[in-house]
Amino acid sequence: MSDGTLPAHLQTLSRDSTLQPDATVRSGEHRAPQRQLPELSIDLRTPVDIAAVTREGSDFEVVGVIGEGGMGRVVLARQHSLARDVAVKTVKDESKRSSREALLEEGIITGQLEHPAIVPVHALGLDPSGLPAMVMKRIEGVSWDALLADPAHPGWEGWEGTKEDRLAGHLQILTSVCNAVHFAHSRRIVHRDIKPANVLIGRYGDVYLADWGVATTVGTTSQQLCGTPAYMAPEMVQGEAVDARTDVYLLGATLHVVLTGQPRHHGSTLHEALLSAQRSAPHSYGPLVPRELAALCNRACHVSASERPGTAQAFRDELTRYVRHRDARALGDQAIKRVAELEALIADPVPDDQQQRRIERLLLEARFGLEQALAQYAENEPARKALDRVDAIAEQRRARALELERDAHERDPRIGARWRTVALSIGSLITLAIALIATFYGETPTAGMLVAFPTVVITLFVVGAVAMRKLILDTRFNRQVYAALMASMILIVPPRIVALFVEQPIHEHFIRDSYVAAGVMFVTAMTLLPWTMLIAFEFLVAGILCQVFPESAIVIFTWNSVLAMVIATVFSRVLPVIRAG
Repeated sequence: MSDGTLPAHLQTLSRDSTLQPDATVRSGEHRAPQRQLPELSIDLRTPVDIAAVTREGSDFEVVGVIGEGGMGRVVLARQHSLARDVAVKTVKDESKRSSREALLEEGIITGQLEHPAIVPVHALGLDPSGLPAMVMKRIEGVSWDALLADPAHPGWEGWEGTKEDRLAGHLQILTSVCNAVHFAHSRRIVHRDIKPANVLIGRYGDVYLADWGVATTVGTTSQQLCGTPAYMAPEMVQGEAVDARTDVYLLGATLHVVLTGQPRHHGSTLHEALLSAQRSAPHSYGPLVPRELAALCNRACHVSASERPGTAQAFRDELTRYVRHRDARALGDQAIKRVAELEALIADPVPDDQQQRRIERLLLEARFGLEQALAQYAENEPARKALDRVDAIAEQRRARALELERDAHERDPRIGARWRTVALSIGSLITLAIALIATFYGETPTAGMLVAFPTVVITLFVVGAVAMRKLILDTRFNRQVYAALMASMILIVPPRIVALFVEQPIHEHFIRDSYVAAGVMFVTAMTLLPWTMLIAFEFLVAGILCQVFPESAIVIFTWNSVLAMVIATVFSRVLPVIRAG
C-alpha cells in the first residue's frame, strides 16, 4: 500500500467514521455458545434504582456500577453464597444480538485462560430475562492508563521508581502482561487489543490483562476491522491472518506509549491512524529514551511480522534483560559523566595542582565505575568505549609521568654530586696552584704563558670529563654545569691568542676575562643555578678592581678564580644534600 490508501473494505469506514483512533473497534463476527447456558440468579435489566429491582433471594445482588464501555457495562455485585463481591459484565444495549454473542464469546475465551495475570471468570450465564452475564473476580485497583497519566497516583504505591522516573514500574507491569499474553498464545488465543486501558492494576501488586472481547484464535483472518487503531498491527488493517507476532506488535506499541506518552499511531482521524498502522514506519526516539528499549519498540512494531520477536516470551526476555542491566547502565552512565569531566580538565593546557589531584581522582572513580558496570553487563558498549578512553588518558599520563621523571632525573643536582665535587675540588687545587705561581713568580707572564695556563686547565678538565663521563656527564644538569664551567674558561683563550700577535697591556686581559666570566655566570644563574649569581657578582667586582689596580690585576683575577672554584665546590655538594633533606 505504498500509495497511501487502505484496503477497499476499510476506506468507507475510516473516512466516514467518527470513532476515535484510541477506541476499540469490534468486528461483529462472533460464534454462539455450543451449549445452553445456565441461568444466574441476578437481574441485569437497566435499573432506575438497583436495589428496587434486585430479585428477592437472588444469589447475586447488584450494588453498583463499576464502569461502562461502548458495548458493555460492568456492575458490582454481592455473591451471597460465597460472601464476596464480584464484577459482573453484561451488555449495554440489550437489544443487540451481536453484543450478546460478543460477550458470551469473550467469557468462553477468558474462561479458558486460567493465569495469574488474566481476570478469572467465575461463571458465564444468563439472567432470568435472558441477558448474558460474565461473573469475574472483582479487581480493586485502577487501569494502567490512569497510572501512565499520573506518576503521583496512589496506585503506584509498592511499585518501583519515583514520581520523577516510573519506567521501572511500567516495565514490571508490562512484564506481567507479557506473561499473560504468552500463556494465551500457548492456548492458541490472540488478544488483538493489548493497550494500557485494558490492563488493570490491583492494590497489592497484581496485574491483569482484561477485555478479551476481540480475542481470536491463531491464523484467523477478518475483513472487518477490530482492535484499537492507535495500536494496531499492519496485518490487522489489511485483514491478514493474525498470530503471536500480532500481539507482540501490540506489546511494542504499548511500550511505545510508556516511553513517549503518545500512541504509536496517532492522528486526528481514524483514517490517519489506520494509514500509520499500515505503514508501521520506524520511530525516531529522543536521547532520553533508553537505546535498548527504543530498538525493541521498533523491532516489535516492524511492518514485517518476520522481523519482530517471535513470541511474547522473547519480547519479555528482552525487557527483563534491560531491567537486569539497568543498574549497570546507570553506573556506567555516571562513570561516563566523570570521563567527560576528566577530558574537560585535561584540555586545560596548564592545570594547577588542585586540578591535577582532581584528574587523578576522576581517573580512579571513572575506571572503577566503568569496570563495575562492565562486570555486570559486558555488552554495555558505551561503557566499554569510555573505558578505552580512560585507558588512553591513563597511558598518556603514564608516558608523561615517565617523561617528567626522566626530566627530573636529568635535572636532579643530587645525581653525580659526589663526583662533581671531586672534579671541582681538583679544579680548585689547580686554580690555587696557578694563583700561588702568579703571586710568587715575581715576573710578568708572557703572552705565551697567558695562553698556556688556561689551555692546560681546559685540557685537564676535558681529559677528566672523558675519563669519568659516566659519573660526571650522565645527567643534563651535570652536563650544563660542565658546559658553563668550560665556557667561562674557553672564552678567555681567543683574546689571549690574539695577544701573541698584537701587543696588549697585561691587565686588560684580566679585566676582560673577569667580565667574560661574570657574563657566563650571570647566564648560568638565570637559566640553571641561581647560586652562580654570587660568582657572577664576584667576577664583576674583580673586573672593576683590575681596572682600579691594574698593577695587581693578575693576583686579583687568579685569587678570585680560586674563590669562585671553592664556592662552586661547596654549593655543588651542600645544596643537593639540603634538597634531599
